[in-house]
Parts: sequence; C-alpha cells; structure tokens
Amino acid sequence: MRGRRSGKGVDTTCAFTLHRRLCWNGPVLIPAAAKHSLKLTSLHDYYQRLLHGSQPVPSGLDMANTLKFFSQMLLSLLKEVHESPLEMVKSEKYDAERMALYPNLDYKQLYNALTQLIDVVSSIHIGLQAFGQALLQCLACLLPFLDHDLIDNVAYLTASSISVLPMELHQDIVNYLCFYILPFTITHHCQLLECLMALKPGVVKDILCVVAYGTAPARASAAKLLFYYWPSFNPNLFDRRSVLVKFANDLAPFVCQRDSCPNAGNAEAGKVCYDHRISITFATETPPPMYLCIECANEIHRAHPNQMFYDILHPMQQVSMICENKNCKATDKSAISVCFSTECASYNGNHPIRYCQKCHNNRHDKGRGEDHVYHTALPHISKMDPQTQTYMVQAIVSLLKEAEPLSMDSNRDISEISTNKGSAGFPGSGGGSSGAGSGSGSGGQFDSATLEERQLLGRYGVWLLVGLCTPNQDTSIEILGRLLSMLFHWFHVTAYSFDGQAESALEKLKTEYVCGWLSEVMKTHYEVFISCLLPHPADYVRVGGHWETLASRTSHLKDGLNRLFCLVPYEVITPDVWDYVMPHWMEAMVNDVPEYELHDKILDRDMSPLGFDAKKMYNFVAKRFVNTCAKVQEQALNWLQTLTMLEINIPLCQLFSMFSDGVAVMGSMNISESEQKPSKGTKKEDEEGNAI
Repeated sequence: MRGRRSGKGVDTTCAFTLHRRLCWNGPVLIPAAAKHSLKLTSLHDYYQRLLHGSQPVPSGLDMANTLKFFSQMLLSLLKEVHESPLEMVKSEKYDAERMALYPNLDYKQLYNALTQLIDVVSSIHIGLQAFGQALLQCLACLLPFLDHDLIDNVAYLTASSISVLPMELHQDIVNYLCFYILPFTITHHCQLLECLMALKPGVVKDILCVVAYGTAPARASAAKLLFYYWPSFNPNLFDRRSVLVKFANDLAPFVCQRDSCPNAGNAEAGKVCYDHRISITFATETPPPMYLCIECANEIHRAHPNQMFYDILHPMQQVSMICENKNCKATDKSAISVCFSTECASYNGNHPIRYCQKCHNNRHDKGRGEDHVYHTALPHISKMDPQTQTYMVQAIVSLLKEAEPLSMDSNRDISEISTNKGSAGFPGSGGGSSGAGSGSGSGGQFDSATLEERQLLGRYGVWLLVGLCTPNQDTSIEILGRLLSMLFHWFHVTAYSFDGQAESALEKLKTEYVCGWLSEVMKTHYEVFISCLLPHPADYVRVGGHWETLASRTSHLKDGLNRLFCLVPYEVITPDVWDYVMPHWMEAMVNDVPEYELHDKILDRDMSPLGFDAKKMYNFVAKRFVNTCAKVQEQALNWLQTLTMLEINIPLCQLFSMFSDGVAVMGSMNISESEQKPSKGTKKEDEEGNAI
C-alpha cells in the first residue's frame, strides 16, 4: 500500500503503517484499530455502569489504566509524524492537512467518551485522583487529533472538570490549561488570567462580560482581577494599596518536564520546545510541548542544534503603577499599558512589563511591535465599541446591585431604614437602631460579614462609573439614565445602617466622589437627571429595586419615594429639584393609591429628617395658592388632603398662610369677575338702541 503524502509532500507511510501494526494482547494478535475500538467500548461500558449503578462498579484505577492506553497510543502516533501538528493546530485552515497526518481512527468518539465520563465522576468512589490525572493527560494528548469544532471545547471541558475532580488536582487542571491547551486554543485563577492576557488582546471585554452577567462569586473575582491587573484609568480615584485584594505571587512554579532532569521536581521551567518528536522523546508520558529548565534545554540543544527553544513568559512579580522601562525618560511615568510579548518581556526578566504613554508609543509604533499582545487602561465609555459599552453599563449595574441585601423587600417599613448622615437621615420615625440584619424578608437575619463584603464590592461599580462614565455630548441618554437610576438605587440600599469598615468607606465614597459627579451631571444633563427621580420614568430608567419586583403600585411608589429621600441628606436634591419632582409624586399618590391603602406608612409623619425646613419642604404646595386659578388650588388641596390622611404633620402657621394666600387670590378673582359682569338693572342695547 502506498503511503499518502501531506500537503507539503511529506511521506506519512509510517503513521499508517503504525495504524495497521499488530498489538500483542495475550496469545492473540489484535490490529491497533480493533484494539482502539475495544478500548472505546470499555469506556462506554464504564460510563453505563456508573450511570446506572450496575455491578461491578468500575473503580477509578481501572478507568485510569484504560485512559493511559489511549494517551500512550496517541503519543506513539504523534511521534511518527514528521510535520509540525502543534503549529498547524493553531489555524483551522490546516485542519484537513493535519488530520491527514494520522491514521483514520475514531478520535471524536474518544472525545465523546471522555465527556461522558466527566458527567459521572461523582459516582467514582475509589481511585478518583488517579482517574482525574489520567483524564487530564488524555485530554491534552488528544487535542492535536481533533477538528477545530471540538478543539474549541477542550478548554471548557478541562476547566469544567474543576467542579468534579478533587482539590488535589486543581493545580494540575490549571497547568494543563495554561501550558498544554490554551496556548493552542482560546475560545479562580491569576495564573489562568495571565495566560489569557498573554494570548488574547481583548480579554478585558471578557472580564467585563463576566462582571456583567456572571454569578455573584465570578463577578466578585472578575472585578478584583480587573482592578488588579489592568492599568489604572484614574490613579487618583482610589488607593490600590488599601482597597484591592492582595493576590499572592506564591504560585508553585511549573517545573522541568524532562524525564531525566537532574533536578527533577525542583528546577523551574524556563524554556519551551514545540517540536513534538523532541518532546515525546525526552518526556515520554507528557503531551507536547515540552517545558524545560535552562540546564536541560542547553543539553538537548547541544545534541539537536537545529531545534528552537523559546523563552517562557513568567507570571507578574508585582503590579507596578509606574513605567517599568529602565530607560524611561518620560515626565509622566504613570503606567497606561502592560505588554505580554516575549520581546518586551525580555527587558523585564521575561515578566510582563508596564509602560507609560511615551514608552508604549515607542515600543508599539507602526514600525515595530504591531504584533505584540498588550492591554491598555480602560478608555472613556464613549470611546468603547457598542458591545463593550453594553458590557460596561451592565457591569456597573451588576456591581451596584451587589450592595443590595439578599432578601431586600420593597414592602419593608421605612422605619427600618436610617441613613449614615446622623440626624439628616432617611424619613422614618423608628430611629437608627435597625441594622443590616433587620430586613423583613423571609431570609431572616443576614450574615453581616457577607453583607459587608457585598456592600464593599459595590465600590468597584462606583469607581467605574465616576472614572469612565462622566457624560459628554456623545453620551447616550439611555445609558446615562440607566446608570443614574442604578446609582440612586445604590444610595437607597446603602442607607441601611450597619457598623464597620463598609459604613465609613461607602460614606467617604459618596461625599468625596459620587456627589461631585452627580453635581456635574446636573449641570450638563439636567433633564435626564430629573427624569430618573420621577414616579413614571422612561423604560430604560427602570432599573433595580422596586422596578424588578412584582409588587403593588403603592409599594412601587413607597420604594421610589424612599430612593428619592435617601439623596436629600447629601444635597443632591436641591430645593429647586424638590419643588419640581414632588408635585409628580403627589399626583401619583392621589391618582394611583387607593384610599384604603393610604394607612400604609408611605411617608414619615414628621418629614423632619429630610434636612429641609418646613417652609422649603412644603413650598411646592404653598406656591400653588399664589396667583393661581381655582383648578390649580383644588389640585393642591387634594395633595393636602392626602398628606392629612397619611398623618403628615404640617405646621398650622404654614397651612394658615397657604389658605390665606388662596382666599386672597380667590377673593380678588371674584371681585374682578364681578366688575366684568353687567349689573341686573342694566340692559345692553344693540347699535340701533334696541334692548338685547
């Protein structure tokens, strides 16, 4: 039989001879393809017995031995290939050419069998660790034999095994991903993120996507990694040393994989060889590529001088805030980018290097460094592409929502709430004794430590908002409205009193940064700001809190008013804003709240904690009795009646003043009307003198 040739004219007879080679199995000689099929049948049988609990239940040791057979078979096949499949696997266009290098075995069925076994790992009670090690090795060995539609799933399948394999194998899972799988396919761990950052320029979009739509634990980790690794977009906005999680650089180094390494287990790998034949020759049970210490790399290179050995990119030793270029001559040395290319990393001991703006431009101009993988500080939201904008907005919304108690109920009594601004607090006669754990939801008391952590996590959303989302002429009204509404909700949920670090940190954040940001928004986008404070805003403003619950209209109004009142102590709600928005809320209460529900404490009886004096507080009512028509005064009287039914205490002197103004206006209107009416004894005549 003639050997087939690959697209580059290399004879692959050896590989197909190996396919037909006979394997010794006791007294019977079995062709390799037949033995491959028999072993696949064994894997399927293992799966069925574990799935249905059939006896005898296979042990992890039995399955590990079968998986080792496949690993050794795949490495043997790979060793016979004279092309460079590890280079070809990086591009889908070489799939047909690459697959022609191997015998025609059912590699897809092997992949499917491994996928099935991961689904029943929980049923393995003996030899689980041995099975896990063999499974990871087999997945890595199988990768060069798969089409791209399956290769893209190998990383996910390997990563998902972390949820079912024992903790002792978690570092192995990360190592297989970082060193054997992700370098050839990119579709809980700093090491994993650094690997992705070295391979993919737009990782920040993926991080924002996780923050926006991920689970709560994933969101927390992603937000911390984002602020830890990416250059700061505003160094003055927060102190990294005091607020960011310290990621320890005590990761176990990846050691030399050569079988005969003189310092086996202790020598850190510093070089990598992508030649699969060299790899399998010197590391017989390890999938390629081969990672070597400097001593072993030099020794092998002397024996094989034509082989190329590449530097390994080491993890970041520290996250510097300034340029790490030793020859930097810039005036402003603030780091704005981090480069993961081997060329730039070589200037920093093969660690990723941070550059200031000037050095970044020098290293990555049009003439050089165009192919480098680097990451820059996040730009203003208006300069992001539409998808990244969407992720950014939702990331901020999701982070601010983290401050919300898990059992937050929009129907809670407002007396449970007090602000952290002392006497100028949230309207409620219950005082400040209620704590974060006094929510009325069915969840009972909250875990104060967990709640505090979640409250503090919301700070990342505030930093992104204040640092990157200050509106300009290009800012979408929908985006700004959504962010403002969520920020107002954040003020609301963080108004619940609790003690500890979170209280002082959040209050400092509000007074030093958020209030100033809101003041700027009021100056440039006043109408959008006001629209977020009304009872019936646009759909894009309806974010967080009562807008995401199924509750009565009364509960919606009550929660919306609470949100409004939480802003008053911070001087965000000025008297002019108050006079504008309160008539809308009063009309909503008059028209939307049934009379029998007015007994519910929608407003505090005294209204005193708002920080306004009585004259300013009820000015929106009083001015409707001055130089207004009867219809406007009737509207104001309806409001007063509603406030009375809510048992709101309005000073009598102010009420008398309102009524006096109203009576005076009505009296003058009556006099004016009477002067315009003809008297009863006077008859009008037409032009000819006839009575009309």
